[in-house]
Amino acid sequence: MSKQTHLGLAAKPLTANPLPRFANDWISAWLQLDGGTGLLHIGAGPREWILEPLDPTALGAAVDPGTQIVGQFNPDLKIALIPGSHLVAGSSFFRLRA
Repeated sequence: MSKQTHLGLAAKPLTANPLPRFANDWISAWLQLDGGTGLLHIGAGPREWILEPLDPTALGAAVDPGTQIVGQFNPDLKIALIPGSHLVAGSSFFRLRA
């Protein structure tokens, strides 16, 4: 007998850094701002994204270029969350685009 959930789908084992299970899930991710291009590099588990901030000045105030920090990322909404950055950048949420 196989292990099934109530939806009839096999249960997935937990991983160290899971990707979203549902639309609009927030995931823990590392964030690194490239000072040369102004692009934000984001990584979580096996996935990586390179996105452009809509407000590069605010993101630059929250993240020192070249420094890798831990934050949250919503791949569906393309929003990064950097806890506490509202103190220096005016917001903890940063919209991004491909």
